[in-house]
Amino acid sequence: MKPQPSDGRPLRGAAPARPVVAVRHGRLVRLSAPAAAAASIKAEPPGVPAQVVAPSTRAAILLFICVLFVPSVFFLGPIALPPALLYLAIGFLPLLTSWLSGRAGPRTATDLLVLGFASWAFLTRLLLLDIGNALEPAGVVLLQTAGAYFTGRVLVRNAGATRLVFASAMIGVAVLLPVLLWESVTGSKPLLDLAALFSSTLLPTHMDPRWGFHRAQGVFEHPILLGMFAATLVSAAVFMFPGRQGRLMRWFGTPAVILAAMTSLSTGALLSMNIQFGLMLWNAILRTVQKRWTILISLVIALYIAADLLSDRTPFHLFVDYATFSAQSSYNRILIWQFGSAAVMDSPLLGHGTDDWERPAFMHASMDNFWLVIAYRYGLPGLILLAAAFVVSIWRIAHHPETDVEGRDMRRGVIFSLVATMIAAVSVHLWNNSYIWLMFALGTVSWMTRTDDGEPIGPTPMNSEPQPSQDRHARLRRLGF
Repeated sequence: MKPQPSDGRPLRGAAPARPVVAVRHGRLVRLSAPAAAAASIKAEPPGVPAQVVAPSTRAAILLFICVLFVPSVFFLGPIALPPALLYLAIGFLPLLTSWLSGRAGPRTATDLLVLGFASWAFLTRLLLLDIGNALEPAGVVLLQTAGAYFTGRVLVRNAGATRLVFASAMIGVAVLLPVLLWESVTGSKPLLDLAALFSSTLLPTHMDPRWGFHRAQGVFEHPILLGMFAATLVSAAVFMFPGRQGRLMRWFGTPAVILAAMTSLSTGALLSMNIQFGLMLWNAILRTVQKRWTILISLVIALYIAADLLSDRTPFHLFVDYATFSAQSSYNRILIWQFGSAAVMDSPLLGHGTDDWERPAFMHASMDNFWLVIAYRYGLPGLILLAAAFVVSIWRIAHHPETDVEGRDMRRGVIFSLVATMIAAVSVHLWNNSYIWLMFALGTVSWMTRTDDGEPIGPTPMNSEPQPSQDRHARLRRLGF
């Protein structure tokens, strides 16, 4: 390498510095200096130091996971503030500012979709409800959606931070497990009773036993929320912790989260885990088949069409019949779909803003379908925005050009968890801490949707001015489309 003069200019006769380039999706891209340095680091997104988690970031992540397990409720006048919501309220503006300033990396399509849904939900509640009744629920949906998402989006930027998030959540569930087993046998709620000695707390939920066991609640508002929270960790436990260092999490964390989810005896939790097990089995059996996921999607579509043509019931009715515990539960969910979808179409644009939906007098007020609740509250635009945020993330993570085995496994675990949760949410509703965790997890894996910090390189015009079409396409690619 030839020496450089003191002013940094190349010596006469020295070859000009050549840009660092790489091939991404069959296109030649020019990498910026940070991206070029990171390109040599395996299993990490370019531009992010490998496995590095700053002490302040680590503390913020651990504090967030801890508050998810606190069943206390504080009050600011008439406003209820659980610890998780209080955390989001304090951190919302600083985290959003970090994202807007670009310190959290380039903006993505998922960022805009989540922010669009949160803003739409906030505005529709202000429009549909009296101002006195609208401010609290509008603020809550904004914090639980955008606040939780950007907490994960800004704090978690690499594989090390992602493993910290899921390992902390798994340890929390494992610590709860002995108490959950006790609840399943006795029906008592010792954690809520203990929390009630120090502050206001969540109300215990007592339900009819299933299979001879009581439904454990733990530190959540309902057994459903406990089950869905634990179920999202199953694929993470299997795929995110490779090698000898991750052996403890795989061997002990996996059965712990599975058993914890089972103590809830929730249809949604069991359905989510079964879907994840099915995806793992399919991946293992056809691991040498490159188009195995295309084959699976084609089979699902074919089965749907066959069920629609050959059965006297709709595919949704068949799905509900086989995914629920009893005929009564199945019938109730079918009624929820019939009356709930009809209520959605009464106000498809703005929704209704509340949970008070028209139904027969014998039906319970609970609408056990997360996606249906979103459509009823915020209209079809709200449903499309939120569902698109998950679909776009899954698509981008699945098509990431990862070459490292550990990186592929981590992305596979994330996809299995998100897909299973999206499908299982058809049979249950998610609210408060379980919904906050879901949006936080979506933000946590956002870094997996980015490929590099480079710009697509095409033929350079003589005047060195970028062509409009190339510039527009580059922006779309940076957003994740």
